[in-house]
Amino acid sequence: MGKAKSGKTVTKKDEKRNPLASKIKNFDELVKEYELFDENLTFNMVLHKMAETLEFYLKIIQQLLQPEEFHSLYEANAFDDTQKSRLMDLYKKMIIVHRGILKAELLNDEKNSIAIIQLSNSEIQKFKPSMIEVIDRMRDSWKTEVKPDVNRKSANYFG
Repeated sequence: MGKAKSGKTVTKKDEKRNPLASKIKNFDELVKEYELFDENLTFNMVLHKMAETLEFYLKIIQQLLQPEEFHSLYEANAFDDTQKSRLMDLYKKMIIVHRGILKAELLNDEKNSIAIIQLSNSEIQKFKPSMIEVIDRMRDSWKTEVKPDVNRKSANYFG
């Protein structure tokens, strides 16, 4: 038996289950969060799943900042220019984390991958409350009639 970086005692059974369990802090949380159920899991597989999560968040924000489909056009009206500016700031932070993950996948270095996995997971957890607020606002836009702001400087796209 040894100690993982998380301080948790790692048994031979855990290491046999997945060799990354002893190398990645909070491994069980990552397994649950990113649905990592492959017993032959690699660092790049973990990084890839994290990138997919960020890509999902980024796509939601993109649809609000540059709506192209009807539902996106409608939901984007629920956000004023100040809120869209905050969305853009959030988008930038997510892109920085996403690009760090891509770099780590390319480098394929164990020490760097472990560091990026820890950092990226921490950042993704910070993004979640903001994303929940965004999704709530999107959902709520369908509950009430959203009237376009005629004073808004940016025009809506009507294709």
